[in-house]
Amino acid sequence: MIITIDGPVNSGKSTIARMLAQKRGLFYINSGLLFRALAYVLTEICKIPLEQLVTLTHDQILKCFDLSRLEYMYQGNSESVLYDRNNISWHLKSQAIDHAASLIATNGDVREILLKLERSLAQLHDVVIDGRDTGSVVFPHADYKFFLTANPEVRALRWQRSQEKKGNRLPFDIALKEVNRRDERDKTRLTAPLIEPCDAVNIDSSDKSMDEVVKVIEGFLS
Repeated sequence: MIITIDGPVNSGKSTIARMLAQKRGLFYINSGLLFRALAYVLTEICKIPLEQLVTLTHDQILKCFDLSRLEYMYQGNSESVLYDRNNISWHLKSQAIDHAASLIATNGDVREILLKLERSLAQLHDVVIDGRDTGSVVFPHADYKFFLTANPEVRALRWQRSQEKKGNRLPFDIALKEVNRRDERDKTRLTAPLIEPCDAVNIDSSDKSMDEVVKVIEGFLS
């Protein structure tokens, strides 16, 4: 079984996917973590400058990055990434890697490489995956597709709170501006833009708790 949960930044899709995975005994694929992992390998191990990430070709990526050396694990309701059998997960939370990941996410060759890994995981497990194009591109024939959203003000508040947990205190107007900027970028980028699959169930979480959203989703699962 494959369940996809797409949506804009801070719509709650990662939290919902984790909760659903735990309740249903599914294998959770955090697609964002995979992009951060590849960004870390390219910038920190391969020493590729940030300005080159967007234009890297398939051959250039594979020249320094071997997909077989990357292992994604999900155990005990927690995901981790190993490279050359070394756990690199704690390296992937920095703002620098977050920025690098946002750059490579616009690279079609990068997405094609990670798509292979995501599909290989789905051959081994019943999965729930969240992202921006998991139902439209990665798993167009998924068993269940959901598109999770919330109004920009609610998502800005969520982003503001998540940044506070990392020690970054930002005023609300800056948080709202950042959410709107990311929305525009995700919708208008040429490679894998954020779109709502025509066969996805749309869920607005603006006035719902995470538990309520999970219950709505479970109501569609057979």
